[in-house]
Amino acid sequence: MATSPESGLPSLEQVGMQFELDRFLRLPKSDFSALLSNNQFLSAHIIENLVRRLEQKERELNEALQQRMAISEILRAISNSPSNSQSVLNTVAEAAARLCNVTNAEIFQVEGDDIRLVAKFGDYRIWPIGFALPMSRDLVIGRTILDRTSVHVHDLQAAEEDFPQGAVYAKQYGHRTIFATPLLRGGIPIGAILIRRMEVRPLTENQIALLKTFADQAAIAIENVRLFSEIQKKTQKVEEQANDLAEWNTQLETRVAEQVVQLEQFSKLEHELSLAREIQTSMLPRSIPKLEGYEFSARMIPAKSVGGDFFDFIPLGEDLLCIAVGDVSDKGIPAALFMAMVRSLLRAEAHLGRSPKRVLRSVNRHLMDMNDKEMFVTILLGILNRVTHQFDYARAGHEAPIIFDAQGSFKRLLKTNGQALGVFEEITLDENTVELSNGSMLVLCSDGIPEAPNRQNISFGYDGIARTVVRMPAASAQAVCDELIRAVLEHQTGALQHDDMTIVVLRAV
Repeated sequence: MATSPESGLPSLEQVGMQFELDRFLRLPKSDFSALLSNNQFLSAHIIENLVRRLEQKERELNEALQQRMAISEILRAISNSPSNSQSVLNTVAEAAARLCNVTNAEIFQVEGDDIRLVAKFGDYRIWPIGFALPMSRDLVIGRTILDRTSVHVHDLQAAEEDFPQGAVYAKQYGHRTIFATPLLRGGIPIGAILIRRMEVRPLTENQIALLKTFADQAAIAIENVRLFSEIQKKTQKVEEQANDLAEWNTQLETRVAEQVVQLEQFSKLEHELSLAREIQTSMLPRSIPKLEGYEFSARMIPAKSVGGDFFDFIPLGEDLLCIAVGDVSDKGIPAALFMAMVRSLLRAEAHLGRSPKRVLRSVNRHLMDMNDKEMFVTILLGILNRVTHQFDYARAGHEAPIIFDAQGSFKRLLKTNGQALGVFEEITLDENTVELSNGSMLVLCSDGIPEAPNRQNISFGYDGIARTVVRMPAASAQAVCDELIRAVLEHQTGALQHDDMTIVVLRAV
């Protein structure tokens, strides 16, 4: 290697513009000092690199400090909220969005076959808190939970093949890069963290590692609340039993036997009510029927743990399908039990060759004989004929259907006199026939949908139903049903749900 004639060290020209700083820092001190004194440009360049490295280290230290502070804040929230995970989840969502520099961050929890949004942070709004999505591999959030592993999609809008439903949402709402990681407790997925960016900008390895740490902390908070709740319930039960025993001990010995009998009766009643809840759940259809030339979708969201709304699909042969939507006058357990009885009567009376009107009159006669609690139910019962493309229905005080044609025009069918079942021995029913052309859609619902209020007590209304469906004339029945539920829930964000909500969508394809 050629050297400088004065010093015997490499010259500036020999070093060139692409010198490596570490190489010169390994030179002997005397040689390095001589090199710097003979080459002012090299000296300035080395100092510039040193400053740049110090600035990079400072940024890394600041980032690490912010992450440590965020983790400490989350741990503090966990220790301060053993009985309420919401503040922890809100803190995690905010820290994830802020430290990873994303548009928004959301946290979901697994609820049976659904995943429900429980916390979010960011201006981007796609779903409201409390909105439930079906567990599906077509969505990034569903895939990360089902596979129990992180999913990183650089551009979701271009990922139709891997995530068809997710790509539809991405194009509709504009997000691009998306990342999700599951919340695991004992290897079991209990939820997930999801982040979005409106531009194509993948996450760094450090950001991914940070989000996995946040996921572990969110899972701990959720598990803590579950354990705390279990302990609290058991403690409360023990305290209640102790109070009962103390009260019983103050009474006469003759009352002891009576109290034991009452306790046994209460236990039996509690067991029977639990069975009633299970029966009410199992009575709703577990799968949507298939009929050539048609699509169907249905959802029921009770106002309480169980509800009085119901829907049903009753096959009457290869070409006929009976469809029912009902709404019991009460809510909760009594309405659920009455609903189960009504649905059983409908299935018992619906046979091939019987008109909807005849079926409803038979059910009404049974209810008048059996209805000691003076409850009543509104029902719309129709029979779809695949060959004639007609939907013949009878309406007993229920909401009238809304029909949409392939061009997006809609019409709410007229309502004439139609009386609820269980009130009068002889009832008046509203009968009608709907022609379903190719591409048309029929929407049946309970009054909990149009009457759903927002915080200003403004109802969602039939205009809300029409606005929602008209925007998606070519969508599937399932997509229309999901979008209607999403729109209603978004409308009543911040307001209590006062009534059960049921939707059935029928589409001619």
